[in-house]
Amino acid sequence: MIGGGYAGCAAAVTLAAAGVRCIVYEAAPTLGGRARRVVKDGLALDNGQHLLLGAYRSTLAIVQQVAPSAHPVRRLPLAIVPFAAQRGAALSLVTRPAPGRLGLALGLCTARGLTFGERGASVAWLRALERDGFARPAGETVAALLAPLPDRVRAGLWEPLCLAALNTPPALASAQVFANVLRAAFAGTGSDADFVLPAVDLSTLFPDAAAKFVRARGGTIETGRTARVAGAAGTAASIVIGQTMTPVAAAIVAVGPHRLATAMTSEALARTPALAATVRRMQDLTYEPLVTVWLGYAERVVLPYPIARLDDAPGQWVVERSDVLPAAPGAPHMAQLLAVVISASDGNGPVARGDLARAVDAQLRRLRPGLPDLVWSWTVVEKRATYACTPTRPIPAAPRLAAGIYLAGDYAYPEFPATIEAAVRSGIAAAHALLADRGTA
Repeated sequence: MIGGGYAGCAAAVTLAAAGVRCIVYEAAPTLGGRARRVVKDGLALDNGQHLLLGAYRSTLAIVQQVAPSAHPVRRLPLAIVPFAAQRGAALSLVTRPAPGRLGLALGLCTARGLTFGERGASVAWLRALERDGFARPAGETVAALLAPLPDRVRAGLWEPLCLAALNTPPALASAQVFANVLRAAFAGTGSDADFVLPAVDLSTLFPDAAAKFVRARGGTIETGRTARVAGAAGTAASIVIGQTMTPVAAAIVAVGPHRLATAMTSEALARTPALAATVRRMQDLTYEPLVTVWLGYAERVVLPYPIARLDDAPGQWVVERSDVLPAAPGAPHMAQLLAVVISASDGNGPVARGDLARAVDAQLRRLRPGLPDLVWSWTVVEKRATYACTPTRPIPAAPRLAAGIYLAGDYAYPEFPATIEAAVRSGIAAAHALLADRGTA
């Protein structure tokens, strides 16, 4: 495995469980890729808040597989709850534990801030989407998909969920991918729409446990090591580590799409047209950034819900993350830690990056006067957090790139947006393809 993010780790776990000895090469010192632990002032934080849903079963299952005795997630009904005290017509919705869209329909019926007409229009829109099998016309954007809805429902419910799930503005985002997410969340069991919030950092959640799982089955994890595909021969492959050529039975390339070209030697690209074609196709991808502003307060801040909605000026969501604090005795003293998310933003908008923490703190104080003193802050900007999930984005041929060479990564699983679940599913698919080719599936 070249790349130790969620895709590479999922592939390694799947192969290790099937008795295949694996070696994972990760250039960074920490496993997790674009969903990883970063340490700041003694705090084990995440490089971004990554949305998980109850419908993301592959992720939840593989986390349970490698750490069956741990309970590293907390499940909450999907909710749109304002951070500010309820005022006037502000939308507040919590889904109910019921199968399929019934849970959302019950949530809409009991939501605050909606008229009867808005509730009825929302349920009718969802029913029509379900009747069509959640299939959308080619090239349709989320903005077009949401156009029949009342303005307040569109702006207060579906557009924020689109931005959270796809990290792409609705005017550009793929309606089909968003419909796939809605189908997964609202066309199954009652818990599929749950928010699933990690109670540990993202590297601890799965990659670290995956490494132990692989090592226990004879595998090797090499962090801080760069490997590249050197070529394919028959059904095998070769890789280059430093200046050393090494033959391997197969290679799974599990790096981000912007790093795909550098994960292969020029000789491999010249000799293997399928590899070169995939690299060229992925060069047409565009990317969306993600900003997380971490804020530490001197006293507890009681949120109306563990993940609460803001007013987009500039923060969009605030997540309660005090679970980080007990494990950081040497960190700056604080009683409350919050993570504020700004999707599809690189921190270089109207508010300069250096002032963003102050701007977000001011936003929270405007919405909730009387907040305690801000004693610590840190802003994390991931400029290529996800690919732009547009209807016309290039999609690679996967999981087989060439004989003995396979591809894994969230961009290689087009049904879902650039999520942890897509990465995990792609890694499992690459491993299954390798096992099938070896006749051991």
